[in-house]
Amino acid sequence: MNGDNEIAALVRLLDDPDENIFDQIKEKLMEIGPECIPSLEKARFEDNYGDLFISRAEHLIHDIGFGTLKKVHEKWLKFPVKLIDGVTQLDQYFFPNITASFIQHEINEMIKDIQPYIHLNMTPIEKVKLINQVIYEIYKVKGDKKNYHDPKNSSFGHLLQHKRGNPLTISMLYIELARHMNIPIKGVNLPNHFIVGYLRDSSLMNTGTSYKREDILFYINPFSKGVILKHSDIDDFLKEIRLDYNEYYFIPCDHKDITKRMLTNLIYSYRKSENTQIKNDLKSILELYK
Repeated sequence: MNGDNEIAALVRLLDDPDENIFDQIKEKLMEIGPECIPSLEKARFEDNYGDLFISRAEHLIHDIGFGTLKKVHEKWLKFPVKLIDGVTQLDQYFFPNITASFIQHEINEMIKDIQPYIHLNMTPIEKVKLINQVIYEIYKVKGDKKNYHDPKNSSFGHLLQHKRGNPLTISMLYIELARHMNIPIKGVNLPNHFIVGYLRDSSLMNTGTSYKREDILFYINPFSKGVILKHSDIDDFLKEIRLDYNEYYFIPCDHKDITKRMLTNLIYSYRKSENTQIKNDLKSILELYK
């Protein structure tokens, strides 16, 4: 482990006008990684350095943080066992003001309000009604129709903090709560409006399952307070938006499809933004999915 004194000494050299020296310092700090970010942040805000130092420090903080995200997310993409892991990785980078511990705390609180009342004799519909009661009546989660494309609505942490989100983030919450209670609910990548589906058999939750339309008992629309939908409702929706029939729209999608949609939603939300850095970062992470 690198000592704080060593890191502080390297940070103090960042404003050296010699580019060769700077490149060497940068390389060492990049090797140390996230451990040196607190020292960079502290020096940037508290010490009396000039514009050159501040610019270099800001770029280093970004490069270290983004490099770390790419490594951990690429690793998750190879084994995307838990959706919440991939979602939290992206959320912590693009929306760092909400901590991972807060996200886990809020999920745990909701689980405490659901799990004691779940029992084996309950029907799937009864289980969904209980989840709906906790999410929408107790915690007052709502779909944000007024500011639908606000980037914050694509943040899972923002959803848990402010109880407002888009179809994807509220569906993520639904999936995560169901996972903790062994309820067979998975995401369905419906065009224009993400939903979730209740599987007819818990064994179908196994990774690598090849799904068929018949594997879904019914669908749930988390954005609309958990309203239950039939297969015919999905047929009607596809006709309404003039899309040809595709089995993919009726079956559970991979966790990678969900995080990919999170990224594409954010790219759309930031399309008119002047923040080129975040737009470049989003596109770069999306490249990992190819």
